[in-house]
Amino acid sequence: MGNEIYTSIKEKLKAKPKKLTDLDQWLFVVVNTAKSIIDNTSKNNLDNVVKLYDCNSTSQIQHEFDIIQGKFGREGFSQRYSPVYIYLCSLVANFPNQELSNKDKELIMQYSTVETYLLYEI
Repeated sequence: MGNEIYTSIKEKLKAKPKKLTDLDQWLFVVVNTAKSIIDNTSKNNLDNVVKLYDCNSTSQIQHEFDIIQGKFGREGFSQRYSPVYIYLCSLVANFPNQELSNKDKELIMQYSTVETYLLYEI
């Protein structure tokens, strides 16, 4: 399932929408981007992505994403000034707050297993 949504979102993002409206797609972008940041700078800390699973709302996920950016997205992060990175972060930031269901949390876990990153392919 992860690879199917990856391909679908990759195609959608090539058109550079200003925001995402589908929660499943947004969750994928958040998880995939957070994982790419950590993987780029500190592979030993990839378990930090799983903290997104503990969030109960999209605003909590945005907050956790900001923490990941602050911790891993600074010096040593080779994509720090990449237009694609900046674009993906804007998609993460521009999503309305809503509660997450158990299904959404399961998707976060599924998405965290995807090994290919949008950051390098859009």
